[in-house]
Amino acid sequence: MFFGDAGSSWCKTFRQGDDAVRIVPTRTMSTRDLHFAYGTGHTARRRSARFENDLISLSKGALTLIDAADFTVLDLGSRDTKVVAFRDRAPTKLDWSVGCAAATGATIEMLGKFYDIDFATVAIDDRWTPVTCGTYAVERIMDAVSAGEDIPRAIGRFIHGLARNCFDFSGRPDALYLSGGFCDNAPFISALSRYTQVTPLGRTVPLCGLWAFAAEEGHDIGALPDALRHSRCTSED
Repeated sequence: MFFGDAGSSWCKTFRQGDDAVRIVPTRTMSTRDLHFAYGTGHTARRRSARFENDLISLSKGALTLIDAADFTVLDLGSRDTKVVAFRDRAPTKLDWSVGCAAATGATIEMLGKFYDIDFATVAIDDRWTPVTCGTYAVERIMDAVSAGEDIPRAIGRFIHGLARNCFDFSGRPDALYLSGGFCDNAPFISALSRYTQVTPLGRTVPLCGLWAFAAEEGHDIGALPDALRHSRCTSED
């Protein structure tokens, strides 16, 4: 059985029996002729025999991975931010931001490529750039760099501002589970950890939700594979 989480920029796929999740550019889905038994994400609807809404698959995956009764999960993508919160394992919040300030994953990726930055060199301090508009924030970074500011420091301020926005959007919880590609972004986790306790879950939470739905709907697929539970991923061009 083939599962897919196809976002705006990246498509995460998992085939039953594989030892890792494959991550490919979404723009290559047509040339790869990808079609899923179970799918989620912006670009998966027409390629899925069984399609599930992003927030629902994220919620189901979170419930599959997290044992706590009360918790909040933030999923930060290329062009949107999702938050799901639970009390006594019942949903209390399912929210989705797709405004200008939500186009942050793509913005960070663009800045990294433009300045050829290794994010391991980006340090977080007490300063931040307000991220009310992605375009305006990028302009401020470029202005600061043109004025002589160190590039990693300027990008660090942007990431810190993004983390503050995410903390507010999540409802300012004492603890926060993080889903998505930003689990691999150490400066973002460092910035967010200034405000709340952060537990990264990796990039496979929605796929875990799809697996759980398939199991509940009568497919004999067994327990959740380690590759999904531990977000074991490989990237392909």
